[in-house]
Parts: sequence; C-alpha cells; structure tokens
Amino acid sequence: MLMQNFLSKSMDTKFGAIVQNFEDNPLFNSSDRVARILYRLSFYRRLSWHMVRRGVPAREILRTQFPLIDPNPHVPALVGVEFTNYCDLRCVYCTSPLDLRPRGFMQRETFERFLEGIKQLGVRRVNVVGNGESTLHPEFASFIRELGRSVPYVSVLTNGQWKRPKDIISAMLEAPVSVVGVSVDGGDKEGYEKSRLGGHFERLLENLTLLRTNKRNLRSHTMTYICLMLRPSERVVEKELMAFWSKYADTVMPQYLLERRHLAYKKDVYIPVEFHDQCYPKCSLPFKALDVNWSGDVPLCSYSAQQIGPPGLILGNVMTHMLGDIWNGDVMRQYREGHYKRDACKMPICKGCPGI
Repeated sequence: MLMQNFLSKSMDTKFGAIVQNFEDNPLFNSSDRVARILYRLSFYRRLSWHMVRRGVPAREILRTQFPLIDPNPHVPALVGVEFTNYCDLRCVYCTSPLDLRPRGFMQRETFERFLEGIKQLGVRRVNVVGNGESTLHPEFASFIRELGRSVPYVSVLTNGQWKRPKDIISAMLEAPVSVVGVSVDGGDKEGYEKSRLGGHFERLLENLTLLRTNKRNLRSHTMTYICLMLRPSERVVEKELMAFWSKYADTVMPQYLLERRHLAYKKDVYIPVEFHDQCYPKCSLPFKALDVNWSGDVPLCSYSAQQIGPPGLILGNVMTHMLGDIWNGDVMRQYREGHYKRDACKMPICKGCPGI
C-alpha cells in the first residue's frame, strides 16, 4: 500500500503541471527509468522471478533496466527477431501499415544462420516480435520449436488474433515459449476495434481463454501477460482496465501509447519529452539489445528507421556477418560510448528519439 501511494504521488507529480498545459497529449519522459520500473513494479517483479527460475543470470536481468552496470558488454542481454513484418491488423498508431520497409517472411536459411549466430554469441534470451505478427509466418510452429530448443528463454509478443489458435498455442506451449505476451487496447469491443482495425474482440477473448485452458491442462510453466496500451484519456479508468484483462493472463503490463514519427495519428497519445525538447535520450538499447529483421538485416536499434528513415542504420546482415561481430563492432561501440559519456557527437541519429 505504501508503494502504491508513493507511486500514485510520483506519477501525479511527474505529470502535474504538464498535464495542465497539454491536457490531451501530456509529455512523457522515456528516460526516467526508475519511474517506469516503479510504475510496472508488479509486472517486473513477476517476470524477473520467472527468468531467474529458468536460469537467466540476475546480472543480465538488471542490465536490461540499468545498462550502465556494464558499459561495454560482450553479449546482448536480449536479441529480438522478426519472423515477418506482415500483419493482419492495421493499428491506428502503428508504423506497420505504412509499408516503410519491403515486406517478407524470414527464409529458412536466414533463420538457421540466425540460430548459428545466437548460439555462437551465447545469447540466453530471444524475443520474437518485430514490425509484424510473427504467428503469420508459414513456418512459425517449426521456427518457434527450434528456437525453444536453442535458447533458455524465449518470449513471443503477439496480437492474439490467431485464426488457427489450436496450432499456434500448441506450438508455443510445446516449444516451450517461456513468455507469451498479447498486446491489446481498451476493455470492450468498441475500444479494442477502433484502435486495432481488422481485429475482432470476441476472437481475442476466445483465443486468450483457450491459451489459459491449454496452459492449465498441460501444466505448462509458460508465463502469459497482457500488454495493455494506455492513452492519456484512460488514466482515470486504468485500474478497471487492468482488472478486466487480469482475468485472461498471469499478469498485466501497462504500456503508455507514445507519439510516433511518420504517423499522422497524434490524438490522445503521450508525447515523449525527447521529441518536445529535441534532446538526446538516456537510451539502454545499445547496451542490451540487438534486433534481426526478417531479411536478416541488423539495425542499430528498433528506432533508427524512425530517426533517419527506412531502413534505418543497418550494421550488417546475418547472412554475411556473425551477430557477435556486429554487436562488438565499431558502430555499436561508438554509440555505447556516446550514451555512456553523454557525447552527442558519437550518437548523431539519436537526437529527439524517445529511446527506451
């Protein structure tokens, strides 16, 4: 209760005067890592304990939130992989419908090269996500099972609109996937479908119920969570929304809906302070994460395409470069040093980026 009171007071203080000036689109400080952790404390505590029990070293867990404990790590704490950037939804705030990059599915040889790279580098955590819906990949079931055998901790973020739910759920639970996250909006049909164009609220609830039932029947240790996208107008009903979605998963992670570059949709979203002030974020990505696109391209980070335009700052491709060489290459080291020493000259594309 004391923590909740402190957090509530902290959030009110954080937004107080700013909300008065930007009532519809308040500012949000993406670099305030401590406030973000406190806000999601229940979720992070549960996730961290789940990772520890499955062999993820505590130092790697800490490094995802406090990256400067290791300013030049030899292995990323987390690798993200995009099976595809095709999506069956057209979310109003997402860049996916804009076709900023060529669309495609990761080829078998690219996937195998990716597996070779993460094994050689000693990666312990892989997140299957990207700018599309990974479960649409024709080889999703085989890819996820092979990944589950290759990495101690695998997570999948999905929209949950599976048209073959039994196949998808079986593949994830049998892999096994360590964590399944389902991204949602609102708390009813109208609120969900006005944001997730092409989505069906009833199908989502049916799929979530089936996932919960199968998980229980198999006595699966897979953790499930709801990633709840929240708008400024929903702050007053946030507790009610959290309570509604908590019935469908092990836990709920609130996620503020931030303004995105390239998008005309700017209504009822939080504006990153870094956009407003054109400053350099205190970003953790160069210290902890590496992303691999469906084509095998490896960008500096997931935001680089928004900063300098598609395809972003590409450091290499898994078909021609080993992941270890990219992660420990000159460009990544330059950006890590720039963020660590707050040297703007060494992180030129980061100005005005929200970071993470």
